Amino acid sequence: MVFGETYRARLSGGKMNKRSIAFINTLILAAFLSPFALASETMTAQAFTHLMQLEGQWQGQLDKSDGTSVTLRLNYSARSNGSALLEESREDDVEMLNIFNMQQDTVVSTHYCGLMNKPVARLVSAEDGVIKFKTDAAESGLEEGKDEYVDTWTLSLMSEDENRFKYEYTVIRPDRSIVTASAVVSRIK
Repeated sequence: MVFGETYRARLSGGKMNKRSIAFINTLILAAFLSPFALASETMTAQAFTHLMQLEGQWQGQLDKSDGTSVTLRLNYSARSNGSALLEESREDDVEMLNIFNMQQDTVVSTHYCGLMNKPVARLVSAEDGVIKFKTDAAESGLEEGKDEYVDTWTLSLMSEDENRFKYEYTVIRPDRSIVTASAVVSRIK
């Protein structure tokens, strides 16, 4: 019990004071939390890398839960020295833009919508090639129950076929009903 006696002696007035204990506890806590912080940074970096691999032109049939179906054309291009990915989308005759970029240790999507608004969404998860975003209504100047806007996006990459992926989003309406849209798109260039 020499260690225990030495430890108690230091706690009771020796070299080990409350300040030292607090510092050691902080180091121990940091050691446990660091892997979680790195996992988040890793998830963000991997998600952005996967998004950048979408560069090119894509096309598919977008089916919506309201019974409508339109041709979806997507064009992805790296911009701003590789710090952003521009998505130019066309649903039949409706053109829209989406810009993905890294901000404050996450991936942010700013969508210039055919609904005449600008939802700002943040990465919520990226696992096994499935990249999910959720709109921050307050940051976007939107109000649930009042505005109609794109609420979520999911891009599901297909590891077995890099020339196809699933593109999905949801729109929340002023009556709080949800319209889902989904397409499997194929690379055409």
